[in-house]
Amino acid sequence: MKFLIISDIHSNLEALASVFLDLYNNDEKIDRVLIPGDIVGYGANPNECCTIVRFLKNGKTSLKNEIQDIIQEIDIDDTDKKNITDYILSMGKKATIIVGNHDKAVIGKPSLVSEMIASANKAVMWTTKVLQKENVRFLKSLWFRKKLRKFGIELVHGTPVYPQGYQYLKNASTLNYDLLYSSVTFAGHTHRPAAYKYTSQKRNIAASVFIPIDQFDTRLMMLESKSMVRVEEFKITLNSGQRYYINPGSVGQPRDGTKASYMIYDTLSKQVSLKKATYNTEAVKKKVLKAGLPFELADRIVKGI
Repeated sequence: MKFLIISDIHSNLEALASVFLDLYNNDEKIDRVLIPGDIVGYGANPNECCTIVRFLKNGKTSLKNEIQDIIQEIDIDDTDKKNITDYILSMGKKATIIVGNHDKAVIGKPSLVSEMIASANKAVMWTTKVLQKENVRFLKSLWFRKKLRKFGIELVHGTPVYPQGYQYLKNASTLNYDLLYSSVTFAGHTHRPAAYKYTSQKRNIAASVFIPIDQFDTRLMMLESKSMVRVEEFKITLNSGQRYYINPGSVGQPRDGTKASYMIYDTLSKQVSLKKATYNTEAVKKKVLKAGLPFELADRIVKGI
């Protein structure tokens, strides 16, 4: 079984499409898709991203023509458009999805724990105005957490301890073996890919993009947010008797570079791999500005911070 994990899409259509093109070009056969929240927010294409994600979840035939039209609007080669469309349409009814804090905010249920900066709030208000009714209903239907017990997987946006809280700086540093309720917890929210290993005796890093193993301490997430170290890919092997907290990074607004970030979990080989997909960030920046969204949000796309 191969799982695709994509998080924090944030209304970035070009970035989302680039992930599927990357999968197609690498001939990846994906069995299930896991999405740990934040489909919308920040970007200029909330309806388009919601429509694609809805199809991944429910596979409704009525959405196929709409998806074809959506992909046609992207400024890429026609062959790539066809390949992206075909790949998406092959993935219907394969997704397990939960809600993120931006998803909740645009439907009028902001987190009481994690306050948004002014530019993020402006994006929320803009998204609320343009979001189509069917996509509002879809976001309202999503849960805070999901468990795939057969595979020992749990899906949360922040932490399994308080999934509705969306804590930024305390995600991994407040966790321990007993607070990870599944063998593998996939989370998002920080826009920075990382993987941590916990045993019943101690907590240590199996692999991390941002922190050398000798710097790991209770300031973990704060250190991550300040680190300038960037790694394009990493691969870890999961061992039995240990628990893992893994973040695939962000598809639509990565803060570790300008490429769309995603992961593949192969249950046969027990390996989790970080991957990156390239897309036209300048085109996305122009779309964000054209929509009247804050410059800061557009600039982050091309700077990857």
